[in-house]
Amino acid sequence: MSERDIEDVWYDYALTFVEKKNTSEQGWAALSRTEQEIAALWLFEADVYNGGFIQFFCNWGERVYTTACGALQAIGAKQVLDNIKEQYACIAHLADDDRLTALWDIPRYLEAAQEERLDELDQQLWNNEDQVAEKAYAYYREQLPIDPK
Repeated sequence: MSERDIEDVWYDYALTFVEKKNTSEQGWAALSRTEQEIAALWLFEADVYNGGFIQFFCNWGERVYTTACGALQAIGAKQVLDNIKEQYACIAHLADDDRLTALWDIPRYLEAAQEERLDELDQQLWNNEDQVAEKAYAYYREQLPIDPK
């Protein structure tokens, strides 16, 4: 399978769990732990490749970030995991900042050096050196081998 094909297969597979979350009144609670990892990884990829780590974090928060980290660890995407941990370190100092009323306030309080570092790290993510889609699909289809549709 080509890289594009595996990305499409992963996208369709993982989107099933995102849709399950979105259509259930229980939201995340409707998903098993494995399904949450798949959905978090899909949301991570969708947002990171659209607007970067800040978009992902500000859209979904620490819980989904932590779940995505667990998924990246599970699939062996060490470079990506190290990258987003470094990105999180750029914003961690704002965790208890009283100026924040919403996650999307975070970008307003970043220093220039932090913004620059986040941009550099996003550029590294976009190189996709860990082949996240391929690793994720190979790992999770073993965990949930039945077509979830």
